[in-house]
Amino acid sequence: MSEDAFITKRNGGEESSVSINQAKSEEGNCRESLRPIEREGSKHSLSTYPILADVLSLKLDELPLETEKPVDDWVSFILEEIRHAIRRDDFAAVKALIVEHLNNPAFQSPKLRQFLLWHQAILVYYVDHNQHKAMHMLSSALNATGYATKSTPNAQELGILISLALLHSEEGNNGRAIGLFKQALKKATCPKTVRTNLTFYLRIYDHLVQLLFESNDFHQAIEYAEKGLKLTSEDDYLPIKGDFHYMRGQSFHRLGQQEKAQLELHLSFSLFQTAGLKSKAEMVQKQLALLQEGKELPFHC
Repeated sequence: MSEDAFITKRNGGEESSVSINQAKSEEGNCRESLRPIEREGSKHSLSTYPILADVLSLKLDELPLETEKPVDDWVSFILEEIRHAIRRDDFAAVKALIVEHLNNPAFQSPKLRQFLLWHQAILVYYVDHNQHKAMHMLSSALNATGYATKSTPNAQELGILISLALLHSEEGNNGRAIGLFKQALKKATCPKTVRTNLTFYLRIYDHLVQLLFESNDFHQAIEYAEKGLKLTSEDDYLPIKGDFHYMRGQSFHRLGQQEKAQLELHLSFSLFQTAGLKSKAEMVQKQLALLQEGKELPFHC
């Protein structure tokens, strides 16, 4: 959409109200999409797209744009259009918006151009299936703002770093993905940022714990699951807390520490039951029975 068309739409009465209602509807869909990572049916053992969609569609206040002047309404509108298209899995719309605006003078500040390159790289990976090009583009986008020279990167740079980690995990490069996730979490030192995007950071911990477990690094899986648990309070985020305790139980079981495994699985069962996740609670209950019989536990994500 051109800037003139945007201004017309913004001032067009009925058409503008439709746009506002649509935006509210899509925002509701975004909240609905904040679910635990869907792991079934993935290219490997983890499906990265739900968390990737979330990081790609973070709001403007969660991805501070370090431009020399405030982002005007039209640029903000285009960025939100891209985010809404990502939430709808509308790759054609995302591609059209990026192609239209990548060389637009209004998008040539380092941060805005970085934003477009980042999303273009994801299209190259998921639509064109060009892993090498997508990884190269993400690295280029990350370097566009001098990430390597910063001790504390901003949220957008962290988002690109996490995108790289997610794509590496898609390709089965667990060692590289684990290193990038740890790097991102180490650099995310601002408590306000973590609190504002807590669901997002919990998903990163969840993903990292899964990768560590798959890599048979059970000690670190236990450690990072505990770190994830410490970010939550007693009465919130019950499903993902259940996942963390489940992963700790499975890891203790693999290390031969069956009493600790039983305790963690009991906690996981209680959390899933309280959260109304009947199938997960039943799965953990069956594993507790196997554990009491001294049998090897199967692993279910």
